[in-house]
Amino acid sequence: MQYPRLSIVTYNLWNTERWPQRAEALNKFLDLFTPDILCIQELREETQSFIDKIIPKHQRVNDDFPGWSCEGNIYWKSDLLEEIDHGTEDIGMLEEHRRLFWVRLKLNGGARIIFVSTAHFTYQGHEKEMEPGISPRLGQTRRTMEELQRLVKNDEPAFFMGDLNDSVIPARLMGEVGYESCFKALNMISPPTYPCNPTAKYLNMNQAIDWIMANSYARPLSATVPHFYFGDFAPSDHWPVLAVYEI
Repeated sequence: MQYPRLSIVTYNLWNTERWPQRAEALNKFLDLFTPDILCIQELREETQSFIDKIIPKHQRVNDDFPGWSCEGNIYWKSDLLEEIDHGTEDIGMLEEHRRLFWVRLKLNGGARIIFVSTAHFTYQGHEKEMEPGISPRLGQTRRTMEELQRLVKNDEPAFFMGDLNDSVIPARLMGEVGYESCFKALNMISPPTYPCNPTAKYLNMNQAIDWIMANSYARPLSATVPHFYFGDFAPSDHWPVLAVYEI
């Protein structure tokens, strides 16, 4: 029996720092890799408009909530998938428009439905963390776990991904509710995803903080952190995470 396979990318686009110098690199990345599902963090209206033009065969969530245009969104190939419903959930973010963004998608030509979600957890240097010295990412992880348990239906393949700004807490705790990173599921060490040299500002931090996780109804076949450049630029100060899953 042949099971459907989907390529999935999560990418923090670094706001509009050093944009539009990075535009052609992002264009080339999406042209070459063309993921079936693309989850974006640090999205802005300018970069959203740009992505809409360079991958016109993809659909994304259209919603009046500002966060879908100024924080995160989810793209999918329209010839493979169609939207069933979508939503945003409060997971205790310190940033105004950040949420757990999610969409439920149906595989075209079949009855299989998948759940895809993304988030951008609070940065380690946020002033509200630095003053008390308490990480908000523990609470954000717990809230995410609760929402996934509430939202995901029985036997539904489900994905959670994004820039989680943490190399330990989310990956460890999400296992309590059955979500495992693509690298752990393949018995691989998670490669660093930040910083991306030479595009990034800060080059003395080497962290695995961008993740793709899935429940047991999706099986990873491959996972990588592509070190992609075009000319002198990478598309962002983060490296993307790319995984291929069998549903």
